[in-house]
This record gives sequence, C-alpha cells and structure tokens, in this order.
Amino acid sequence: MSNVNLYLRENLSSISVKNINVAPSIAEKKLNNAIKAFGYLGSPSSIIAIFDNTLLGSGKDGILFTGEQLIYRPAFSEPKSIPYALISSVEYVRKPSGSKGDKIEESLSITCRDSSKVYVSGLLNCDYEIFCEIINKTITEFEDYKEEKQLVSIDEMSEALKVSYVKAIINMAYDNDDIIDEKEFAELLLLMTRLNLSKNSRFELRTYMASPNEIVPFEQLIKLIDSECPEGQVKSLHISLTKDLINLFFSTGGTSIQDFDFLKKQREHIKITTPEIDLTVMAIKNDHDMLRDDVTDDQVISSLKALSAKAAAVGTPLAAVYLSGSVVGMSAAGLTSGLATLGMGGMLGLSSMATGIGVAVLIGVGAYAGVRKLTGANELTRFKRRELMLNEVIKQTQSTISLLIEDINFITQKLNDLLKAHSSQDAQVKKLMSLMSQMTSAGSVLTNKSNAAQSSATKIRCARFIDTEKLRSLTRDPTKADLFDFIMSFYEPQNFTIEKDGEAREITKLALKSNYTTKELENLAKAFEAVGYFKVSDVLMGSASDMAGKTKDRLAGLFS
Repeated sequence: MSNVNLYLRENLSSISVKNINVAPSIAEKKLNNAIKAFGYLGSPSSIIAIFDNTLLGSGKDGILFTGEQLIYRPAFSEPKSIPYALISSVEYVRKPSGSKGDKIEESLSITCRDSSKVYVSGLLNCDYEIFCEIINKTITEFEDYKEEKQLVSIDEMSEALKVSYVKAIINMAYDNDDIIDEKEFAELLLLMTRLNLSKNSRFELRTYMASPNEIVPFEQLIKLIDSECPEGQVKSLHISLTKDLINLFFSTGGTSIQDFDFLKKQREHIKITTPEIDLTVMAIKNDHDMLRDDVTDDQVISSLKALSAKAAAVGTPLAAVYLSGSVVGMSAAGLTSGLATLGMGGMLGLSSMATGIGVAVLIGVGAYAGVRKLTGANELTRFKRRELMLNEVIKQTQSTISLLIEDINFITQKLNDLLKAHSSQDAQVKKLMSLMSQMTSAGSVLTNKSNAAQSSATKIRCARFIDTEKLRSLTRDPTKADLFDFIMSFYEPQNFTIEKDGEAREITKLALKSNYTTKELENLAKAFEAVGYFKVSDVLMGSASDMAGKTKDRLAGLFS
C-alpha cells in the first residue's frame, strides 16, 4: 500500500470499538470541536480520524489524525503536533500502577528525531498495542506524508476518469445483449448528468455507444480509471462503479445478482468483496423504494438506518456507495440535501467531504437541517419530507432532458457541417436536415425559457445584497469556513441611487452578480440554506457566538 491516508483510514478503527471516529463518518459538531481544540489549521476534509477521549463525546480531547501528523491533546493540556516524518520510534509500555501495584497502566512512548519524547496515556477503551503497531508501520513503510481529501465525489474527478467510468458501464450494456435499449440509454443519460460531464465528453460517449466494434476492453478502462483516480480513493470508486453496473443490470430485467454474468467475468478487475456487493444491492433497493407511493418518511428512515448499519458491519463508508449519486436520479449533493430534510443530514458522513464548488452544498448541510425530531410537532407531514427528496429527482431528470436537447442540437450541427463539406445535393436529405434543425432549435428555445424561469425562481432563494458580518458569524465553524468565500464569490460592489429626504444619493452595496447559470445559482441557494442565512434561529446563534468570541477576546486583553 503506497498511500498513508488510505492505510490509516482502513486501520485506525481497530484501536477502539467506541472512541474512534474515522472519516467520512465524523459528526460535524465533533469535527468542529476537535479542529478548534486541537488547533488544527488544515482543511476539515483532510482529517482521517478523531480519537475522542472525552466522557460526553465532545471530541475536544484525545488524538486527531491526518496524513502528515497526529495531534495529541490530553485533558486540561495544550495540544502537541507530532509529524510522522519526525518520529524515530514508538514503544508500547506496560507498567504497574496503583498504591499496591496491582493495576497495569498502558501508554505509548513516542521518540522524535530530536530525541524528545511524548507519552500518550489515559486513552479510554484504547488498544495501545494495536495503536503502537499502526504508528510503527506508518513510520517504517511510508515515506510520503501529505494531507488529502478523505472522500471525493466522482463529479469532482477528472473528465478522463468520468468518461472511462461511463464507458465501463456501456461495456456492460453491450455485453448483456449486444445492444443498448431505451432503458439502458436513459440510465446512462441520467448518470452522465449526475457526473456533470462536459458537452464534448457526452458526444464522445454517444459516439462510443454507436460504435460496438470499437469497444475498449473493460480491464483497460479500469486501469485508466485507477490511473486518474485521486490517491486513496480507488476502493470507494470501485464500490460506486459496482453499484452503477448492478443498477443497469436490474433496470433491464435482471432480478438476481447470481445471474449477473458480466460482473462474474470482470470480478477480478474490480476491488470489491462479496459483502460490499451485497451492500450496493441493498442501497439500490432502498433508492428505488423511496419512489414507491406507499412508502412513508418513517419507512424510508428505517431502511436508511438499516443500510447504515450494514455499511458499518461491512466496514465501508456509506458515502462510498453514493460517490456518483443515487441510482434514482439524485446527485451526491441532491441526495445529501434530501437526507437533511429527513433529519438525517449526517447519514452519508459527507460533512467532511471536499469543499469544491461542485459540492459546496455538502458542507454543513446537516447542520442546516439538524437532526430533526420526527414527531407530530414537526410541521412537515410524514410524506412531505419524502416529497422534497423526490423534487431533487425531478430536477435531475429535467436537467437530463435539457442536456439531451442540447446534445441533439450539437450533433445536428455537426451533421449539417459534414453535409456542407461534402456538397451533398440530395434535396430530401437537405429537407430532413432543415426539419431537424428547426425542431432542435425550437427545443433549445424552450430549454432556455425553462432555464430562465428556473433561474429566476432560484434567485429568490439567494440574497440580492449580502450582509458580510452576518455571513461571517454564520460561517465561524471550520467546516463552514469555505462557504464564506464560496458565497462571497457571487457578489461584487455595485452603485445604486436611492432617494432620501427628497435627495438622490449614491450608495454602494455588495450585490449579486449577473449571468450565472441555473446550476451555479442552485448551489448558491443551497449554500445559503446550509449556513442558515434566512433562518432566524441560526442567525441569532451565529450572532451570539460572534459576540461571545469578541467578549472573550476583550477579557483576555484585560488580563494579559
């Protein structure tokens, strides 16, 4: 194994049954507490694990692990950063303790290259011996220590990877019966939308679908995927790919995973275990159950909890299954937002994911919704929350239809150019091409009209003018810090004329820029929701926290 982040992520859970939290399954509140208490200055998405040594689970004492260092913070003491590159040795120590010497005190003795020592002791429910083995392996079998994102959604990965990923699934569609039928085609279109592929990439994939004699071997595609995959993400990517392969198999009439011949043939090339395959099958079933008319919110919640328990038993983050979104048509962001409406914002553990623009809405979305109490006191009915999730499916499907019309127009233009280049004189062909151009142009007009209306509706959910101090108070937590810059990037100083006391005055405000796409505005709207910008309780809490911080600073100044 060449990646220290992956090694630690896969092994640290063995240190303790109760006290270790491994990314991406770290609760946002604990993540924020630990970042502040341990004085960690890096990105929240780079934290691999937190050993919580507090009795109440606050995460403020214990050990914080990244790909470069561990930070040890005993109770009532200052945190100490210990870079792996500076550790020369680690020793597991057992010694008698107590007044009669009838107890055993365990600890780790960490010796640094400058001869200084750090003693790690007093950890609750910790297997020190295994801990020692893990750190020893970390310092002896790895040389490259760096911090990196612990989970990356596929839509954030390279275009080359995404194209190879979809091609691998197209291979399966052809292997099934040598054709791609309308159901398979529709599923592939939805997947391309979820992965946010460019127009040229979509055209390349359509050409690939129309060229069964030029299919790239599956093994070669897997090698391309692995070579383009961010470090430490291959396993999660293979789990996601398996889920999308199985979903396409089921969508075309497959009923039993035992009959999935393509998966059996290619199993050696996919890094996945049988329990992980069972997990993906369970996830697909749960996704489709959410669309059934007779399924209530409570049933959805119950099945998601069962799925989460299965993922924990398998030892696989549930988020890995959903790197490409949900098979029913929700993107990773849409699914997370939908789960938040169900009071389960932390279900996928996506709060510690990367903060790229494409997934900015994932940061803090759980905090926005909170884990709502699912009682009669909630103003939403037992079906209302599920309705909000279904709206995400509708939006994704509408986006797919829009992209389909855009691609038809793109292909028609290419065909027109080709005919012109060859000076075709066939009047019938010219007439048919004219009709095709007319229809696709009309489709583009309707799509633009729909997008304009949707953009206007989405703008209503965005602040026209930004209150910088208000936003700053709402993004004080480390996991929301990047959202401040993300939201502010949509605003610029603009001059306005107002009339006051009969006089016209020029004022300058930070106003929303123009010419943003519907998708960009949707991300902005969700970012506002994530920080609670329009939610009175969150604003008051943010202001109170901000005031408390300023008061603390003033008091510190008085006694310094």
